[in-house]
Amino acid sequence: MIMPALPEEIWRRRLESEYAEMRESGERFEANAALTEYTISLREPGLCREGGRIARRDSHSVKILLLRAYPYPGGIDVVWLTPLFHPNVREKDGKVCIHLLNDWAENQTVLSVVRSLKHLLEYPNPYDALNKEAADYYADNPDGVQAALAGQVAKPAEPGKPRIVFK
Repeated sequence: MIMPALPEEIWRRRLESEYAEMRESGERFEANAALTEYTISLREPGLCREGGRIARRDSHSVKILLLRAYPYPGGIDVVWLTPLFHPNVREKDGKVCIHLLNDWAENQTVLSVVRSLKHLLEYPNPYDALNKEAADYYADNPDGVQAALAGQVAKPAEPGKPRIVFK
């Protein structure tokens, strides 16, 4: 299957426009010289696995790759680089599942992806999961998850369930 692609000159202008929008946004990021790879730093609460425990993590790193098919559907890839225990992020490789990528439209931007990632951290969707264990944990322990994300003291773990700890 051949993926659609913008003409080279228009694609380059689009990449420059994306970079300018990101610079003006105040988001923390680095981009490669070709403007096709962004490493985003997010300062939002999330959960990660530490050994057999679930811990709060407040800083995250995410890679956004703009493929040659960008800005068409299938032209963007998002990978979580730091450990994250989350229903919509596969633990083994950091693959991210958000509807924005599945329902991609040409008018969406790198900045809209960054904002969606922040929203995903705050509002995980355990019913559309890449990480079933995290989805089950979030669905079975909504109060504990919200308490952990809010920085409240965790209750002792129930037998056989991960304990939430704070850094």
